[in-house]
Amino acid sequence: MAEDILYADIKFTSQTGSSSLHSPSQQPAAPQHSRWIQIALWAACIGNVILVIAVIVLALQLEPEKEKILLNHGGCNASIDKFWGSLRHSICNQNQNRSSDNSPCKVCPVQWQLHRDKCYSLSDYVKTWDESQHDCSTRDSQLLVIQDKEELDFIESITKNSKYWIGLSVLKSKKKWIWITGSQLDQSLFPEPDYGEGNYCAAIKESVSSEPCNREIQWICQKDSLLL
Repeated sequence: MAEDILYADIKFTSQTGSSSLHSPSQQPAAPQHSRWIQIALWAACIGNVILVIAVIVLALQLEPEKEKILLNHGGCNASIDKFWGSLRHSICNQNQNRSSDNSPCKVCPVQWQLHRDKCYSLSDYVKTWDESQHDCSTRDSQLLVIQDKEELDFIESITKNSKYWIGLSVLKSKKKWIWITGSQLDQSLFPEPDYGEGNYCAAIKESVSSEPCNREIQWICQKDSLLL
C-alpha cells in the first residue's frame, strides 16, 4: 500500500510539472502581434508623409507651366487682334477708303454690292417671282424690300438697263400691296402700281411697276452687311 501511494504522488507531480512547463511557451504571442500592428502604423504614417511631399513638389513644378499657359494665351489674343487689324486694312480700307484700322467696317459676300447697311445681289438670269424669292432664301437673303427714299433712289440708279423683281406683291383679297415682310406699302415712298386680273408682283427699272408674277425677269436679293 505504501508503494501505491508513492506512485500516485510521483505521477501527480510529473503531470503538474508538465503543465507548468507548457504554459509559459504560449504567453509571448500577444506582445508579438502588437509589435506588427505598431510597424504597420508607422509604415502608414511614413507613406502619408511621402504622399504629401510628392503633392507639394508636383504643385511647385506645375506653377511655372501655368504661367507659360497664361502667357501663351495672351500671345494668342495678340495674334488674333493683329489678324483682324490686317484683315480690316486689306478689305475695309480698299473698299471704303477708310483711314483707321481699328474702327469696324461693313462688308458683303463676293459679288454682292454694299450700300449703307445692306448687301445687294442683282441676278444675271431670269425667273418668276416665286422662283426668285426661293433663290434668295437659298442664299440666306430675301427679295429686296425698299425702306426709304434714299434706298429707292439708289436702286433706281443701278437698274437702268434691266427690270428686276422686288419683294412686293398685291394681296388680291384685300387689294393691297404687301411686302414679303408682311408690312403694307407706304405710298409716300412711291404710288401703288396699277395691276390687272390675276396675280401681280412689283418690279423695278428706274421706277416701280407691276408685272404678272409668272413672268420671268431678273431679280434683286438683299441681306444685312457683316460688321468686321
